[in-house]
Amino acid sequence: MKYVMKVINALIAAAIFPAAYFLDLIFVQVGTNENAQWLIQLFSPNSPGVGLEEALSIHEMVQIVRGEHVYSYMYNGMSGKFTWPEALAPLNARLITFAVCFVLCLLIALFIIVFSICSSKKLPVAIAAGAGLLSAIIMISCFNSAAGVIISGEIPMQEILGSADGWLTNILLGFVGVDTLMLGGFHSAFIIIFVCIIVWTGAFALVEIGEEKDEPVKKAKH
Repeated sequence: MKYVMKVINALIAAAIFPAAYFLDLIFVQVGTNENAQWLIQLFSPNSPGVGLEEALSIHEMVQIVRGEHVYSYMYNGMSGKFTWPEALAPLNARLITFAVCFVLCLLIALFIIVFSICSSKKLPVAIAAGAGLLSAIIMISCFNSAAGVIISGEIPMQEILGSADGWLTNILLGFVGVDTLMLGGFHSAFIIIFVCIIVWTGAFALVEIGEEKDEPVKKAKH
């Protein structure tokens, strides 16, 4: 039974890596803002606006860089090296915390895999899974807080994409706003994985406690 617990704990923890790589990392909806309403009403009075939505995973981002994705032309069209927008400086602490917690979740999962293979102790696994769950919650909170600032328009698109080439591009950015910016779904997998490890480990601990209480009774009958 202990072997089964160790194997399943390791398999559950290992699931976090494909989840982080293949599940959607970010989901964004971009649409026309109030500045464009008069133009939209002029050409299409019954239209609420124009927009698009997209979800990207780390796997797809890698494909973009490699030139294997439909959006690769956007990456290839960038002039010079990528620089972090200065307009996002007020969000740096939250975004860095998000990234640190993301990596920490992966490291905790790796620890659970190694420890489950090497030891039958349950408490360290449960504590690690609890720390992973807390890290995932902090990660989500930090991203949502930063996303709220961008969605509210406190940081205009022109400032975020200030390096965009061309006066026409900058004018068009003035008519565009971010309607939705959220994590794409991988974070739900993180939470489910750590909760499953806690529940699975706790269930085995309770079973062992029950077995230990039954042993004296059986010996008394002999």
